[in-house]
Amino acid sequence: MTKEVTPPTTYGGVLQECRSSPGLLLALLGQVAMRRLRDTHTAYNLKPRQFELLGLLRDYGAVGQRELGETMDVDPSILVTLLNPLEADGFLSRERDPVDRRRHVVKLSAAGQRHFESAMRAQREAEDALFRGLDDDQRQQLSAVLVALRESLARGEEDACLAPETTEDC
Repeated sequence: MTKEVTPPTTYGGVLQECRSSPGLLLALLGQVAMRRLRDTHTAYNLKPRQFELLGLLRDYGAVGQRELGETMDVDPSILVTLLNPLEADGFLSRERDPVDRRRHVVKLSAAGQRHFESAMRAQREAEDALFRGLDDDQRQQLSAVLVALRESLARGEEDACLAPETTEDC
């Protein structure tokens, strides 16, 4: 005979505490947000990091490939796997720097600019859907809190799990 489990009638137990834990909530909601944004980027044949890459090129103009990798905190071999399909699709070009032939300069093409702008509009729509339950003040507060948290974590990178080269162990 199986014993039936009756859920508690009052809140405040361990389960409720976990459901309101800021860290757990951030992790769970982060998964939802990442899935939705990844779906949006995928509709434009982009990975989230490629979307970021195109945005950096749009904002900063032509950038050395090494500098681009450092800005994105991406290993050079990974950066190449992000750049190759974008170059094949005509969204960017890589050219040797005429001053330093060892250096490659990455430039956003006109097609890449248009593609990024379309993907950016779709991302804004996805974010609007994600945050539709919040009013403008709440959205601004959330953004400010998340920026403060990001900056705090960036200052405290002594935590091994925040270091990019060790995330596979976390």
